[in-house]
This record gives sequence, structure tokens and C-alpha cells, in this order.
Amino acid sequence: MPERKSVNSRTALTLRLSTRARDLILERALLEPAMEAKLRRAPSTHSANVVRLALDDIDELHGCVAAVANHTSVRQERALLNAVCDRLAQLLDEHTAKASAPATAKAVRSTCTAKQGQFLAFIYYYTKLHRRAPSEADLQVYFGVSLPAVHGMIVTLERHGFIAHKAGQPRSIRLLVKRTDLPDLE
Repeated sequence: MPERKSVNSRTALTLRLSTRARDLILERALLEPAMEAKLRRAPSTHSANVVRLALDDIDELHGCVAAVANHTSVRQERALLNAVCDRLAQLLDEHTAKASAPATAKAVRSTCTAKQGQFLAFIYYYTKLHRRAPSEADLQVYFGVSLPAVHGMIVTLERHGFIAHKAGQPRSIRLLVKRTDLPDLE
């Protein structure tokens, strides 16, 4: 697998969306106003809309699109949204933000969201109990979310410097923060 490109967290990456995919996302997803504006303003070239997004924006859009894909009952729409999820996941897999791991518990807790903290705590306890890292399926079962949502969280945690993992290698998640720096598992 090729090495991930390290980019500044504000560097805009290109995402091409069909007009149908963009309209479906705008119609169904619960987007932040800034994200909605970026999608609406995207210039159109040869039946595709070209959207320029930073890694954090891609991560946010990935979660929104995955949620809509999981809840739509129309097969064609689900297939289209899953294809968009796959492209967003590919962009996240190909790039990593230039960042260093937080040094203190205060930095970890102030940098990560509550959900990220719960994922980190689960990884810690699972590894301690089973003497191996959890799989994405283990995380999916525990948190009751989709596999694309779990994968997106793994990519996000790695990008923030909380974990390391080898793409394509099962159970390769490794915490980069101390237990004392993690929140309690709820």
C-alpha cells in the first residue's frame, strides 16, 4: 500500500461529485451551514461538481453521508451514497494531517471529542482484556455504528495522533497516548 501523503490540515483536496450525488447529499444529510454552502458553490465541469475540502471537512462529510446511506431504503440512492463514502474514505486513507501526538491528559481531553475519547478508552480496555487490538467489527458492535463510521473514526484518531495503525492489516491499532490521559469508558 502506498505511503500516506502528509498535508497541512487546511490544505484543500479535490472531491468530484456527480450532480445527483451532490443534490442527494444536500437534500438528505444534516450538514453544517458552512459545508452546505461549499457543496452548493461547487463549480460544475462535465456533469461533475468539483468541491475543495480540507481533511476535517472530508471527515465531517464522510460521517454525514455514511449516516444517510445507512438510513435510506432506496437501493439506488444507498449505492450512490456508499460510492461517495468510499471516495471520501479513500481521500482520508491517502492523506494524513501534519500533527504530533498530544503530550498531556489535558491536551488529549481538550483535543478529542467525547465520542473519540470513548473509542480510545474502548481500544485501551479491549487490548488489555484480550491481549490484542480490537477489529473494526468489534468497535462496530460495541458502539452500534456502521463500518464506514468506524473506519472514519480510526482515520480521524490516527490523523490527530492518538493512535497508529497499518492500513489493510487487521487488529493493528496501537494507542499513542497513556491510559492516564484517556477518559473513562462509559
